[in-house]
Amino acid sequence: MRVSIDWLREYIDLNVPLEELADGLTMAGLEVEETIELTKEDFASQGGSGTISDTVFNVKVTPNRGDWLSMIGVAREAGPLVKAKARLPEPKISESGEASEDLIKIEIEAPDLCRRYVGVVVRGVKIKDSPGWMKDRLIAAGLRPINNVVDITNYVMLELGQPLHAFDYSLLHGGRIIVRRARPGETIASLDGAERALEPDMLVIADANRPVAIAGVMGGIDSEINEQTEDILVESANFNSVSIRRTSKRLGMTTESSYRFEREVDPSITMRAALRAAELMAELAGGQVCRGAVDVCPVPVKPIVLHVRPDRVNSMLGVEIDAHEMADCLNSIEIATSVKNGMLECRVPTFRPDVGREIDVIEEIGRVYGYDKLPVTLPETPSQGRDSREGAFHDRLRRILMSCGAQEALTHSVVDSGLARAVGRESMAVKIRNPLVEDLNSMRVMLAPNLLRLIERNQAFGNQNVSVFEIGKVYFVGASGTVGETLSVAGAMVGNFWRSAWGLPARALDVDFFACKGVVESLLDGLNICSATYVDLKDPLLHPTRCAKVLVEGREVGLLGEAAPALAESLGVRGRPCVFELDFNLLMELAPRTVKYQEPPRYPAVHRHISTVVAEAVPYARLVEIVRSAGGALVENVELLDIYKGEHIEVGHGSLTLGIVFRSREQTLTEDEINSVLADIRNALSRNAGASFR
Repeated sequence: MRVSIDWLREYIDLNVPLEELADGLTMAGLEVEETIELTKEDFASQGGSGTISDTVFNVKVTPNRGDWLSMIGVAREAGPLVKAKARLPEPKISESGEASEDLIKIEIEAPDLCRRYVGVVVRGVKIKDSPGWMKDRLIAAGLRPINNVVDITNYVMLELGQPLHAFDYSLLHGGRIIVRRARPGETIASLDGAERALEPDMLVIADANRPVAIAGVMGGIDSEINEQTEDILVESANFNSVSIRRTSKRLGMTTESSYRFEREVDPSITMRAALRAAELMAELAGGQVCRGAVDVCPVPVKPIVLHVRPDRVNSMLGVEIDAHEMADCLNSIEIATSVKNGMLECRVPTFRPDVGREIDVIEEIGRVYGYDKLPVTLPETPSQGRDSREGAFHDRLRRILMSCGAQEALTHSVVDSGLARAVGRESMAVKIRNPLVEDLNSMRVMLAPNLLRLIERNQAFGNQNVSVFEIGKVYFVGASGTVGETLSVAGAMVGNFWRSAWGLPARALDVDFFACKGVVESLLDGLNICSATYVDLKDPLLHPTRCAKVLVEGREVGLLGEAAPALAESLGVRGRPCVFELDFNLLMELAPRTVKYQEPPRYPAVHRHISTVVAEAVPYARLVEIVRSAGGALVENVELLDIYKGEHIEVGHGSLTLGIVFRSREQTLTEDEINSVLADIRNALSRNAGASFR
């Protein structure tokens, strides 16, 4: 919000330098982000008087302080800094002619969405330009002057924080205003010229026949002020903040009015704002204010009274403040407070809906007293703090994956729902009812797709060799329809990480399925998980044949493989990216909490090679399983040394050379013992895998 200092002086005496005022407001929570100097030329170029210059504070208003979105609200906040009290404008109206209640009937059919509605009729106005002083104040606040009546509604909104709307009274059918929910199929042409389809839970302002405004958001063309307008109905109402926020998001309309209603508007200011606007219309538009105002208030709101313990205040703030000084702090921001029986009795005004508990009052005392005066102390703790098991395991995973050459990434939890559809998990996706951005309307069901998008981003900036990982939460809809979340660890890689190698074809240096599998194996080894197996699977995330499911002790830990070509293409990723995704909590459960030391072997190892011919359908993992089972405790390691297909090998078969390491912990193995075990291994491979030997 932009705050004109020249305008602000009308409501409070500013007896401190502006730099000091800006610092004080910022320390109190109303952050002054920028100070702007507007010259006479700036005002003249935007249609202002061109006779004044002004200083403007650009302030950042927190979502819980809707009262700050007004000149009066800022003046109240400045009060403790300048030791003065804000002055509210007191409307002075000369009423005559007919009574407003004889001209307009107001009904509130949705009291849960509108707790107060005030209407005042002003007759005989002349639509023309606003005077220069009003134009200057609107321009300083960042608004464009339109005509005197519309400018008055904007002026009062900026002054008091109450959004207003002016209807052309002659265009309202039946002399009625009905505040109700929209009916099925209703539409309205809003002031921006768009035809809006209304939904049944949206609040509208209607006349006897049709909607004439989207409550709290924007008026309709059918009842707008125009050059022929003579009679006006001034609307000043208090709407439900959640309803306005929902309507604004669904219609994609954010206005000065909706911005304020979403942050709560003071219901006690409703009448004052209507009369203030009527006063200005009589003064600047030559209007005649009809007698009385129609005030429909089905849900009255009264100030609440809180009792606060002074010792609790001092305990929370870490200071020693006298109870009467606390009361002075609160009174300076118009929270009427007195000390009774050793307690602070606080009457919280209706413009402060954010103050509803004792702790809120304590925070207000701290703000006014001055955060800079609060002592800095370390928290007391009976024992030394340490990381949780989950946190320690998280760090352990990070160290292992970083040692594999990957960089940690942090991606957004909110994604496009199309991402879940692309990886075949649309039914699991948690949809967001009111997304801030249409393209961010779902919670992520996996980390890997986000990492693929990150790779695409890197490739767009010329970084073709990427290896990243992320540890974070994923969200899903379970079988029972309930929403759940869990931790996941994922990685993605593409490109080439061995460019310094020579004598090898470039293609041989690219990341592939086996490089990705190697990272997963390194991760599991680093966690001392030694019983992992890899089996085939079908998953829309992965290539139909270059992929695997990761099992540990028969339990599915995750998956890995080359990304599905269609998915990579849809995300714009070049090359053959590979990904993995594992269950964080299951890994933590399976990883041994303690590591048992084993003495290094004293006896030498014996290395033997076996060249076996098997059908291509036999998985290599099956061969390793057979070798270990047949060789028993003497088999220390099995690795694949070579694969040959071609001359002298039957079609559909392959020759695999296995390197087997034998070792005994009790003695040095003899040649006869090794040959005996090799014979058992050959027989087992022949019997269980249909193997022959070269």
